[in-house]
Amino acid sequence: MISASSALLRSARHTLCALALASAPLLVGSAPAQAESADRLSYVFYADGSGSSMGSGSSDDWRRANALRAGNAPFLYVRDNGTAYVVRDPATLARAKAIMAPQQALGRRQGVLGKEQGELGARQGKLGAEQGRIGRLMSDARLREMGEIGRQQAELGRQQAQLGAQQAALGAKQAELGQEQARLAALAQPQLRALVADAIRRGVAQRVD
Repeated sequence: MISASSALLRSARHTLCALALASAPLLVGSAPAQAESADRLSYVFYADGSGSSMGSGSSDDWRRANALRAGNAPFLYVRDNGTAYVVRDPATLARAKAIMAPQQALGRRQGVLGKEQGELGARQGKLGAEQGRIGRLMSDARLREMGEIGRQQAELGRQQAQLGAQQAALGAKQAELGQEQARLAALAQPQLRALVADAIRRGVAQRVD
């Protein structure tokens, strides 16, 4: 009895360890890059008053854009060759919005996937809690109870493995979308640079450093 109970308890502990790894939150790549070359065009764009933003730049660029933004009005922050500008001109912002529309649409798809990943993570967490409860029962169970408890633990493990496979598939899709987002950002770079150059010529881009 002691030997069988100990073996099943060890099995439960291994299952719980696997759960801890499987249910760790997946990072979806939404954070801005931490560093980039000085000659790269960096930008942060707030298209409307919802508070949502898109862009490409260092964490310092995002912090500075947030600090420079006035209220919830549309706003474009750009740093080109180390020089930063802000643009609030409606016509220029409308053109910027059109340039970044593909990125925005793709971002919405990434958000939907992220929500699905979060829901799967919550289900994994609930299964983990149930596995923990059964593991505690197993440590005190009599020999005749061990078989049923073991079957319950195996079923929870099967469900956990299924959720893990689904989570991995979503992660692969998220990685593909991330690569596409990077491609779209690269395509937007020369268009945004030309847009800012035009805004500077027309005097509607304000230099901020």
